[in-house]
Amino acid sequence: MKQNKANIRWQGFIAQGILAFAMVLGWAVHAHAQEATMKVVPYESLNFSKKEPGNPQIAPVRGNPEKEGSSIIMKMGRGAFPMHTHSSDYELVVIKGTMKHWGANQTQAQAVEMKPGSYWYQPAKEAHGDSCESEQCVWFITFKGPRDFEAAEQKKK
Repeated sequence: MKQNKANIRWQGFIAQGILAFAMVLGWAVHAHAQEATMKVVPYESLNFSKKEPGNPQIAPVRGNPEKEGSSIIMKMGRGAFPMHTHSSDYELVVIKGTMKHWGANQTQAQAVEMKPGSYWYQPAKEAHGDSCESEQCVWFITFKGPRDFEAAEQKKK
């Protein structure tokens, strides 16, 4: 009789585990189904953030940039971001204007000019700088995690 109760109890734990797994899987499938929905966003319909000196304007097109991985259209006028890092990887494609992107061992003057169609990948926690070298730059950027910005130092040569 004791072994029967132990088996029944063990089977109950297994059933609860399977149920919990099924629920988590269901939530994951639901989240993926929402993410997998086709989305078309004309440039003219983008809702850019308010223009503030020294900051780019952002228009999220997928996800919440402060909380999760996201895709964003960003724009700004001529200027540079100081050396900085992000806590997640990102990929960027220049849409309009001329930009530069450089690592901690380079300077803005040494960086290659990136024209429309140019691409770069930036690993998380790696110091880098960016600049818009034309009157206006527009770019598409996808962060793997929340969008953040932390100042970093340029390495001494």
